Amino acid sequence: MKARILLFSLLLAGIFAVNSVKAEEENREVSPFSEISLRISGNLYLTQGNKQSVRVVAKESVLSDLITEVKGNELVIRFPNSNIFQRNFKPGKIEIYVTVPDVSALSVSGSGDIIAEKLEARILNLSLSGSGGIKLGSLESSKLKGSISGSGNIEVKGRKVADDLSVTISGSGNFNATDFEADAVSVTIAGSGNCNVTSNGTIKARIAGSGSVFYSGNPSIDASTAGSGKVREM
Repeated sequence: MKARILLFSLLLAGIFAVNSVKAEEENREVSPFSEISLRISGNLYLTQGNKQSVRVVAKESVLSDLITEVKGNELVIRFPNSNIFQRNFKPGKIEIYVTVPDVSALSVSGSGDIIAEKLEARILNLSLSGSGGIKLGSLESSKLKGSISGSGNIEVKGRKVADDLSVTISGSGNFNATDFEADAVSVTIAGSGNCNVTSNGTIKARIAGSGSVFYSGNPSIDASTAGSGKVREM
């Protein structure tokens, strides 16, 4: 009986020790960039500002392993491959706060999320592979291109009417641009993912599979479907 009580006490102490690990904060100095590639399970909060900065909040043990490097013009956030393949690798909660003057591309691989409340970019490319997400609360962009492969979702809200929106979905992920109006919209779906768009200009839809395009506005439509997917008014 005493042995059981001792074992239970040790388990409680271990749980308390794990939960009481404090998050540490670290500023990262990196070269200038305008593209971001998030390759970890964590939340990246993006802000536009004149002064570039990268701040990471995580456990101390995670900070020592987490890599933030600029390749070409792209900020890559990742762990070493050796960490990823360890069965007991549990990084816990990770938050990255990025401020950058200009943004041209955002990419998520895995289960991480990129979140921005307000963003301006004349041309912006969004790429999502895996179960993560990209959420842009107030985007002003002339030309937006989005690509989803996997089950993750992209949600975009706009402040002004864009000239062009191009979306490609392969898999079950969804692209929601109901509140991002564009004059010319092009959507290609191969799989079960859906796309919500708004346009009073033109919509070109090519669907192979069960995914559908839902639209609002009064656009002219050029649609071709192979499978059960539809182009429908919301």
